[in-house]
Amino acid sequence: MAKKFVVICIVLIVTALQGFAQKSDALNWKFSAQDKEGKSVLVFETTIKPGFHLYSPYNPEGASKPLEIKLSDPQNYASVSKINEATKPVEKYEEIFDVTEKFFEGNAKFTIEVTPKSVVKQVVSGHISGQVCNEEYMCSMFDEDFTIEINPQLPEAEKKKPILNDSPSQNTEKENIVKPEIVDSDTVSVDTAKVENAQLSDTLAVAVAQGSDPLPSDDSGLWSIFIIAFLAGLAAIFTPCVFPMIPMTVSYFLKKENKFDAIIYGVSIIALYTVPVALLIIISNVAGGGEFTAGIFNALSTHWLPNILFFIVFMIFALSFFGMFEITMPSGIINRAENRGNKGGLFGAFFLAFVLVLVSFSCTGPIVGSVLVESASGGNAVKPIVAMFGFSLAFAMPFTLFAFFPGWMKNLPKSGGWLNTVKVVLGFVEFALGFKFLSVADQTYHWHILDREVYLAIWIATSILLGLYLLGKIKLPNDSDIPFVKVPRLILALIAFAFAIYMLPGMWGAPLKALSGYIPPLTTQDFVMGNGTESQVNTSNTLCETPLYGEHLKLPHGIDAYFEYNQAVECAKKQNKPLLIVFTGHGCVNCRKMEEYVWSDNQVLATMKEKFVIAALYTDDRTEDVSGENTIGKVNTELQISKYQINAQPYYVILNASQPEKPLISPQGYNPDPQSFVQYLQNGLNAYLNNAK
Repeated sequence: MAKKFVVICIVLIVTALQGFAQKSDALNWKFSAQDKEGKSVLVFETTIKPGFHLYSPYNPEGASKPLEIKLSDPQNYASVSKINEATKPVEKYEEIFDVTEKFFEGNAKFTIEVTPKSVVKQVVSGHISGQVCNEEYMCSMFDEDFTIEINPQLPEAEKKKPILNDSPSQNTEKENIVKPEIVDSDTVSVDTAKVENAQLSDTLAVAVAQGSDPLPSDDSGLWSIFIIAFLAGLAAIFTPCVFPMIPMTVSYFLKKENKFDAIIYGVSIIALYTVPVALLIIISNVAGGGEFTAGIFNALSTHWLPNILFFIVFMIFALSFFGMFEITMPSGIINRAENRGNKGGLFGAFFLAFVLVLVSFSCTGPIVGSVLVESASGGNAVKPIVAMFGFSLAFAMPFTLFAFFPGWMKNLPKSGGWLNTVKVVLGFVEFALGFKFLSVADQTYHWHILDREVYLAIWIATSILLGLYLLGKIKLPNDSDIPFVKVPRLILALIAFAFAIYMLPGMWGAPLKALSGYIPPLTTQDFVMGNGTESQVNTSNTLCETPLYGEHLKLPHGIDAYFEYNQAVECAKKQNKPLLIVFTGHGCVNCRKMEEYVWSDNQVLATMKEKFVIAALYTDDRTEDVSGENTIGKVNTELQISKYQINAQPYYVILNASQPEKPLISPQGYNPDPQSFVQYLQNGLNAYLNNAK
């Protein structure tokens, strides 16, 4: 009985530790496939070390862990059979578990028959796991990955039918859809008028035929802009120019019997911030069309002049928040608006809102400017409207709510020195964010004055100074004396110091994934611990020749790439590999996120390096192209618009270089899921192998 208890405890402990299972020294696996017409038989053979035994996939419940074979992507197959035991197992009654166990000794062979949805040469991957034991009940768990290349052939009845370059996720009904060709341009130049009127029918039809979204969605970007702007609006309320205005404004509405005026007041605040921005965008769109408006915001996003101006504006706003000077509106404008507001009625409520906007400008102006500039730099004309709506909605809420519920005023904290503290903290944030615009210009024009380590040093120093300020070690103009540090200030100081400590390893090359897209890429860093200088990282070269513009442009993780379309096409032809086009940009936040979160995945990285020739086409780079007539950013932008009728990054296209007129599968935009991106690459590789037959 004691022996039985000990053995059960050992088995339970081993089972609990199965998450740490690796390859077993007692097993030597071999994986292969036997292809049939439209099907493939996966073969799993192993040699078992003498004295050990491997348990059957059909070992009874309550006994030792049975063998399991799982495919990584079962949805890629029309059918998957059960595990077939080609070797007959040994059966033995085990008193400990009171069951008859099934296991193998010496050798074992298992097979699984699969019917792929896509009858092309492809790779089946998965893992095999189970338990192996010896006669002394010394057991170990194992979990081993496998990859098996299969090449199923079509049944005779189907060989006469045309093969559709289908991806594994397609439905059989899509075989009747005829995919239109995307017209290839002999030159990368494009007639702007034609681009403005271009229809997306070709791209949409290809995407629908392949069951995917033809255009990358930007909904997440709009929501993030709205949330950031909303939080900025809430922060603006707790500034010295705005917070004291709440009781003054509410006292005005207490004299009014009609509460509807309070609603007009709140709506007027939202309109005063949102409508002017919306009108500017609408006017530009009407005057020059959607491409003209998009061009304006793209220029704001990438050209050195607006980015330098934005940087200067942020620095001025930060110095204003620090107390160096105050930005105010002319008193004459404020007085005239206030006189109209005192007349009452709907127009009175509107002008009272106008007075609030003007009076609070010295505090809200820097915040509004920051939010507006940050949203406009994304190249999307809708983002500034969303940003202003989010900011004004949060800004108007307390005034409207307190006008309806004046009793809440008793719960408000009194004005004091804490308001200036809020203002100074916002000044530190403004100062740090301002360098992002200088960084975009620096990367776009390759000035190398704000590389990654310099940028991080500035942010680390700013965070430390913010922590010291919150602890009262630094005092600025308009600050009150701090007899002791209150708990909220202490918590904020800890957050500031923790942020600085988090960034510190980045000075030696730590990836800092949480900040990807907001700091310069690792390729701009001069020193990476363990790799020496960045130029020494790429020790292997899989390219056909030295890439054009390679002295300025690099991809992370040691990925070799071309940065010019035609050069990449020629190399893909020579190496007989599919071509992966990556439309990207220096100022593209989502591009950096893809590089840090998706490309860094081992399976993604291996597939990109070994199976594809890569063309990384930067759409915002200001380096002159080989002709000297355009920038490479302009050439790549026109290429993307003319061939794929879209101007969004990141954007991934897989081509057969010998037939580059249309993508092998539907292009893909931003998708932060590594497994999904691996599947996209594998689908493209399968389509290339089928197309090359």
